[in-house]
Amino acid sequence: MTFYQAKFDSVTFCFSAFGKTKLEAFIALKAGLDQHTKDYRLAADWWHEFEDDIYAVEVGFDGCYRDNEPLLGQL
Repeated sequence: MTFYQAKFDSVTFCFSAFGKTKLEAFIALKAGLDQHTKDYRLAADWWHEFEDDIYAVEVGFDGCYRDNEPLLGQL
């Protein structure tokens, strides 16, 4: 089974979220960033300037990855 992991690394935190599709992973990550914003009482749009740094990778169960790429023979 394949799914997607969306990622964003800020100066202080590494965020990740998962979804059945790339879009679902992005939506989940952005919802998490909005919650982080509330938890830390940050400006509501602080992460929007870094939106281009959010990316998603395709991953599968029982796989091993190096730098977001499956190792030989995986997937």
